[in-house]
Amino acid sequence: MTWLVVAVLVAGPVEAATAGSQVVLLTLPLRSAALAANLWALRTGRLSPVGSGRLFLAQAVVTTTAWSLLLGSTPTELTFETAAYGTILPIFALVIAPTEQRRWWSLAVVGVVLVPAAAGLLPGHPELFAQLLTVLAVHGLALATLDLYANRAATEGRMAAFDPLTGLFNRRPALLRLTAALRSVGAGGPPASVLVVDLDHFKDLNDTLGHEAGDDALRGVATALTSLVRRDDVVCRWGGEEFLVLLPETDAAAAERSAERLRAGIAATGVTASVGVAEVRTADTVTSWVGRADAAMYVAKEQGRDRVVTAPPVEGAEDRAVADRAPAPRSTPAIGPCVPTPLAP
Repeated sequence: MTWLVVAVLVAGPVEAATAGSQVVLLTLPLRSAALAANLWALRTGRLSPVGSGRLFLAQAVVTTTAWSLLLGSTPTELTFETAAYGTILPIFALVIAPTEQRRWWSLAVVGVVLVPAAAGLLPGHPELFAQLLTVLAVHGLALATLDLYANRAATEGRMAAFDPLTGLFNRRPALLRLTAALRSVGAGGPPASVLVVDLDHFKDLNDTLGHEAGDDALRGVATALTSLVRRDDVVCRWGGEEFLVLLPETDAAAAERSAERLRAGIAATGVTASVGVAEVRTADTVTSWVGRADAAMYVAKEQGRDRVVTAPPVEGAEDRAVADRAPAPRSTPAIGPCVPTPLAP
């Protein structure tokens, strides 16, 4: 958005010099001041890119409409200008309009741009107006098609990224964040930890009360987890009844305290969970890091469930003891849903 406003600011004096109109020249300072104010508000954070874009679109529509009405262009020039602005501005409207209103915004822009064209071309030049309508109609159909496919791609992308049952991220975005955390630690950044949270006796719950009760339990646990983590933490459904929580900038001791808080929050929903904790090591891969938390979670199961076990942060005999007492770390599940969660005191 910044570069678009800068480009129009630079082009404004050139347009005024070549337009041969006193109106364009006299209004240049006012138009430039409005663009400069927009740019300043955008760069200082007082306006979001979308807000800046909407102000820019409003100024563009007003300016082009005023020029069409006031500059006395020939019919051919008026047709060309209307076709140009009637194709460019609706595309821009699609970018900055609310998703559910994009087509209406584009249609409104076309309607506003057509008003001065109709005033200048009818009744004297109906053939030019008909050509203009044809061009904009074809362009509108193309825009509608592109918008339809954009909506479909966005929907499919969301389905690929989020678990439909819990609303948490699935594996792909979770893996991206785990990889980013590994890189940060490897570059000398702060520590990070991961929790593997597995619900206890979940199969028995499904078998005795039915899958609907199991789904309700999973949704309740997802809500409990997301309400108890920090803004930058990541909560994900890793597979079946298993969740994964990424805690950036958190060492093993702090992660264990967080895990205890999450375990208690889950217990308040009516089910219990075993939690494995692992702080990342510089030599870790995503698989080894999550695998150590997974092994610690199995030790928690062995020790009686509804508890937290932390994998040793340094390689050694304790590490081998945890590995010996737990099944071999599983490969990451074939399904699984993970989500940056916005809450947590």
